[in-house]
Amino acid sequence: MTDGRRPARARACGAGRGERIAQALVGLLLAAFALDSLDQPLLAGAVGAFAALVLVGAVRGWCPGSLPMLLAARRAERPNSHGIPEARQDLLG
Repeated sequence: MTDGRRPARARACGAGRGERIAQALVGLLLAAFALDSLDQPLLAGAVGAFAALVLVGAVRGWCPGSLPMLLAARRAERPNSHGIPEARQDLLG
């Protein structure tokens, strides 16, 4: 049920408390690895960015793998440049 402000949407990843704690621990481990790899800036930057993504996901309760689905759902909520919502369905299906 919606309250008029935001459309109802199923969560892409319903992580429980234990999963979120494990995800936070993995994020901390990745952050420690990124700090240890500071002599290789490209590797440290990539691992640090992924660690930040995992940690934010643990705090907010979503999985990093579901981020593309969340972004696509947010994009689908917006109407096109003419203000008309699009019906995305197969024409011959």
